[in-house]
Amino acid sequence: MYDTTNFWLDWAMAGCVPFTIAQYLVEVAEHSSQRGNTITGKIGDYSALLTEAGISLKGSLPKLLLPSNIHTLNRSGAHDAIEKLSDTLHLPIKLAKATRLDTSTVLPVSRPVSDYYTFMGNKPHSQRVQATKDTLYYNNHQKQLIFYNKMAEAKAKSMMIPAGFNGANLMRIEVRWTKRLPKQFNRAEIIGATLYEEKFYTEVVQRWGEEYFSIDKLKSISFMDTTNIKTPKDGVNALFSFLLQDKEPGFIDGFIADLRAKSTYNDPKYYSRLKDELNKLTKATTIAEQNELIRELDQSIREVILNCR
Repeated sequence: MYDTTNFWLDWAMAGCVPFTIAQYLVEVAEHSSQRGNTITGKIGDYSALLTEAGISLKGSLPKLLLPSNIHTLNRSGAHDAIEKLSDTLHLPIKLAKATRLDTSTVLPVSRPVSDYYTFMGNKPHSQRVQATKDTLYYNNHQKQLIFYNKMAEAKAKSMMIPAGFNGANLMRIEVRWTKRLPKQFNRAEIIGATLYEEKFYTEVVQRWGEEYFSIDKLKSISFMDTTNIKTPKDGVNALFSFLLQDKEPGFIDGFIADLRAKSTYNDPKYYSRLKDELNKLTKATTIAEQNELIRELDQSIREVILNCR
């Protein structure tokens, strides 16, 4: 489930003389500035930055072992990748602090990936951004949840397609924890060795699933619930709910943004309250209201969580 994983290791923790690690890198370049001397280089998929304080490593763990990140790197694979990085650099990467952690997998789905985005609404404390037809982001200042068409990306980058996946619809679901990892996971520190602890790995996969399940799933566009209409207001809400379902998922956010731009309300809390009320009208609250594509995706993600190793 791991992909991009960045590390920082102090020279004091590494137990070696600064800059001697450069001999194990390729594409080495030296740089000087008022801040001091640095050396950059590459090791496998990783970019290395050597400073007078320590070494920064940024890259993809699975690409150290696997042909591409279409393949999923599990807990034992993370252990092997970190050992390989350590052996090659002659450094204890198991002691290095993780500064970014991406958790992801690729799911075969029955329909084109973009068809599923139609039924994914807002997510608490995140901004929904559909950057392209094939890419959907949920952003906040510490993490991102991303959905994208992995097959389209693989073809664009001339990646090797694993046997059995040619012609398949492949959805990549990725959570990127980009800042303050220890705080987000309620730990004193997260180091290389933490990544292959069974308890931590299980938590990461569960958190990955929780990010998906926290998204408001929209009602099926063909579903109009009239069973609970008792008053004229109920009727108005039912019709309004049905009409909203025909709009793009970002329609409500755009409407709220327009009201903010016009300073419609004196009380800022009114914008979030209105957004919540509108979201309630479009959110699927029962299985019957959900589209079959969302039910398919729910099941696939539950299976990943259940089978994490």
